Amino acid sequence: MSLKKLFVATTIALTSGLAMANNVSYDYVQGGLIDYDEVDGVNFKFSKSFTDNFYGKVDYSDLENGGFDISILRINAGFNMEITNNTDFVAELGYEDFDADFGFDDNGYNVMAGFRSMFTNDLEVGAYATHSDVLDSTDITVEGRYHFDRNMSVALEFGNDDELDEHIGVNFRYSF
Repeated sequence: MSLKKLFVATTIALTSGLAMANNVSYDYVQGGLIDYDEVDGVNFKFSKSFTDNFYGKVDYSDLENGGFDISILRINAGFNMEITNNTDFVAELGYEDFDADFGFDDNGYNVMAGFRSMFTNDLEVGAYATHSDVLDSTDITVEGRYHFDRNMSVALEFGNDDELDEHIGVNFRYSF
């Protein structure tokens, strides 16, 4: 192989690697802790892309406050659209099931819209607004995620929900 061909092949490989580093992933499993003003617990998510612009997500939270437990299950279909080479607009619509020990059990829909962006090759930022039909509430959340490598990352999120008040969470994600 000539030196010129080697240079071109190396340049293409490095450029495509950098482009991939700036893209956000919709294929992951995630687990973490979440703390609202009155309740806290664990949260698990699984997301899988079906095409370049469509994905599905399962989101389960198990919360408690001494005398009562709350479980929230969301099964969503998502859409993502690239705005820049490192920022996506995201939107989700799905089913929500809310089950609480104190007798409030209901189901309905939820809708979410927001942005995900690779601020640097290692730092992802996100901002989302989610509306729950079940709680008739809107949650605004911002997130910062540090990527250790292509597969593993950790995030810190802050939010405010009309019904469940302020919350903070930390989670670990494995992207595949």
